[in-house]
Amino acid sequence: MIANFGRIFLLIGIGIAISACQKEANREVVSAQTPDGHSFYFMPIDEEGVTDITFKLAWPTDWIYQSDRNPMVPSVASEAIVSGGTSDLAPQNVMQLFNDKNANAFLYAGVDHVVGELSLPREHIDQVVPVVGAMLANPQFDDKWVGRIKQGLQARLEQSQTQSQLAMWDAMRFYILGNQPIARALSQFQADAIDQITTDELTDWHNSVIVQDGVIAVVTGAISQKDAGRILDQLLSQLPNGQPVSRPTLNTNFEPTTIYLHVPDAEKTTLGFVGALPSVLDGKDMTDLLALQVLGDPVNGPLQEAIRTNLRATYGFQTGFADFNLDTRILFVFGEVEPEKLEQARDAVTQVYGKFVSDPDLSTLPELRKNLSDGVSNNVEYVDIAARTILGQALAELDVTVIPKLGQAIAQITAEDVKSRLMSSFPKPDQLIVIVAGPDPDALAGACVITNTQQAVDCR
Repeated sequence: MIANFGRIFLLIGIGIAISACQKEANREVVSAQTPDGHSFYFMPIDEEGVTDITFKLAWPTDWIYQSDRNPMVPSVASEAIVSGGTSDLAPQNVMQLFNDKNANAFLYAGVDHVVGELSLPREHIDQVVPVVGAMLANPQFDDKWVGRIKQGLQARLEQSQTQSQLAMWDAMRFYILGNQPIARALSQFQADAIDQITTDELTDWHNSVIVQDGVIAVVTGAISQKDAGRILDQLLSQLPNGQPVSRPTLNTNFEPTTIYLHVPDAEKTTLGFVGALPSVLDGKDMTDLLALQVLGDPVNGPLQEAIRTNLRATYGFQTGFADFNLDTRILFVFGEVEPEKLEQARDAVTQVYGKFVSDPDLSTLPELRKNLSDGVSNNVEYVDIAARTILGQALAELDVTVIPKLGQAIAQITAEDVKSRLMSSFPKPDQLIVIVAGPDPDALAGACVITNTQQAVDCR
């Protein structure tokens, strides 16, 4: 399961002097270079009361695409790096330092990138940076500490496995991705792989992924561009040179079908629909999000109207989208249904979705658009959220300079934009995959019935 947050990272060097921000354009994103020639994105925030700085670094990786590599290594290694202490400080002492200095850091092992973040007040750079730099450059993969991390990860996975809804999505990924290594990496059922992780594998992952080359970096907050570049150089200079990493191509299967995951002790039946969307790389994700918000609006959305009025049910459906990687994105619609109304609910949702993508009622769009625009505008005011948003835009190979005014850009999305996107890019209703998790394997005639998530591959 690639989804793990820990505490991390940045730099080496004692006595780093952080000067006050120069008169650089406030809240303007620029491309910059460090003295050693490393590129990074920089957005200064020179405002009264702002003293925080956030550093974001993303390392390209293809680890989980490789069949000969344990897919759970990145999750365990990333947590061990940021929580395992240094050669001089025990883990609890590092945690105490972070708490005392109001510093927050993590390392997240994603599919295409490993992403690290450090946020802290500028006055504590000298105390925090050397410690996290040591953790990043020389991680302590202590057997006992790694064992505790493995146990914690296994416990979280075991808890996830008891939830039929999560198992349903696991089956959906196996159906779309087949037996490719990434399907195993994204699975909730990887306890055996965790047991098999060795210290050599953790070290190999660290040495091949946390390197100087290919890093995408962002710095925001109360710091000058000169100081930001110098700090990044100090961080990267401690790491080995790496090999170029290209993003592998996924083979996906979105052939429409119906899958029923039989969960005998499930108390409820969950009905889901999945279809392919264009990649996030096309830059239309906010238009897609608004469309799905209109469809799934819990107050006035067409899905809720159909379910509550036509079926006289009290449950509701959720909508959204998700990325498998930067190239593969899906939309989803799902909700809990009464087992005896499963077939009716499937037909109702299919009908409503079909009407929506062909001739949508967008009367609720102005209110939803304003809420989204205002929310994004407020969020990017924060130093750390601004850095995350800039990095996300950079990883999607899109224009980062729009981020300070992203809320305004969302406010300019029109009903015609949404309608055009729905008609041109959303899957038609007969292109959707239907997937169900519940206690009655005979509930849907013609469904491919499975009893564990990997069997979904056989439904292809």
